[in-house]
Amino acid sequence: MTSLEHVLWIGGPSGSGKTTAARLLARRYGFRWHSSDTKTWDHRDRAIAAGDQRAIIWESLTVAERSALSLDQTRQLEHDRRGLTLEDLAALPDRPSVITDGTPFTPDVVGPDALRPPVHAVWLFADARIRAARNRGRGWGGAGGPADLDRAARMAEQVDAAGGTKIITNDHESAEQTVDAVVRVCADWLHDQPRATSTEERRALIREGNAAIVGQYRAGLARPWATTRPEEIVRAFDCECAAPGCTALIDLPLTAFPEPFGPDDPLVLAPGHGR
Repeated sequence: MTSLEHVLWIGGPSGSGKTTAARLLARRYGFRWHSSDTKTWDHRDRAIAAGDQRAIIWESLTVAERSALSLDQTRQLEHDRRGLTLEDLAALPDRPSVITDGTPFTPDVVGPDALRPPVHAVWLFADARIRAARNRGRGWGGAGGPADLDRAARMAEQVDAAGGTKIITNDHESAEQTVDAVVRVCADWLHDQPRATSTEERRALIREGNAAIVGQYRAGLARPWATTRPEEIVRAFDCECAAPGCTALIDLPLTAFPEPFGPDDPLVLAPGHGR
């Protein structure tokens, strides 16, 4: 597996803070943000198309049937997204560099080179109670259940065994604190990477990330078993003013965006921010 040297990997269980940290890092440095989690449903569909029986069975179950699965059954139905993630990243341009986050990232996915100086792989962890609080308002998903705790424990064991870097975000009162913790570990890698320089290039990258979030939730709502309504989903979106120092996030409902949502639609701007 390629180490993708132009990619900084941020792994960790749901609600650990990896997505917000990755987005803010990308904006700070002028990098592309890519989230494996926004590809969840695309990965499921690709796995089904390839005949992956685990994905096929999982998709056929109702929400109630999934909730009734034992821990062993849940493990058996986890389809492997590692190859799909590597395909996605390999298809991206290598300039500017990429900040990627995702729950499927394990040390064998990122490769050993990302664990050595200059380090470009870290894993964020937090207590299940804190992760559950961070997950509220996302419309689905959560933390603290048996399957979630099992995945988090397995991930921590794999990271420890590989000598990877873990950042515990329990006491971080702001996302910027988490970003600063990642920067301390990955400073040498961050310093040497190519980045977007013009406002328009930065703005296009931010719009790409916002559109990915919208697409993720719309794809989830389109599943035949989905019961959440679009107006119930409120997520934080990146301000598209593209000022290098801007860290503003804007909470917006999914219904605030046109369908489809593309590069030519009006800018997403925080109050007081302009072009």
